[in-house]
Amino acid sequence: MNRMPVILSGLVLACLLVLSWDAHAQIHATEGACNGAATAIDVRVQGVRSDRGNIMFVLYGDNPDDFLVKGKKIFKQHVAAKRGTVAFCVIVPKAGSYAASVYHDENGNKKLDRSWIGIPAEGAGFSNNPPLLVGPPSHTQAAFQVSNGPKRVEIQLNYSILGQ
Repeated sequence: MNRMPVILSGLVLACLLVLSWDAHAQIHATEGACNGAATAIDVRVQGVRSDRGNIMFVLYGDNPDDFLVKGKKIFKQHVAAKRGTVAFCVIVPKAGSYAASVYHDENGNKKLDRSWIGIPAEGAGFSNNPPLLVGPPSHTQAAFQVSNGPKRVEIQLNYSILGQ
């Protein structure tokens, strides 16, 4: 029995896994403002109501079908909550179209808690601050372009009256 095709297919699969893992590994966040990073998102989350818990940042790529779909994010990071504005820098591997969501995980359970009717019970927001009248925005409403140099993205947290 010739094991060469099995070994080669295993090597090809291993290489593909390493390459796909490496693409996501290139995205990382640092506290504070972006200082001269070539392709970066200078994030400012505004309206944080307390120092409790973490601000969860979730980044999506340019595919509208992936936006807000579980398992389709390209990056997720938490930073310590601070009343007022929380700033951090997300370094991305290449220029392109991105969309982001954030939420204030005040109780530290690593999820966005919702009321019994599905309304977020913790602060939440999206890039471009689209109106949230009847649900989450589309990818088009939240999308922004990153090119050479840092792209400032200011996101206003919205806290539901039911979640207070």
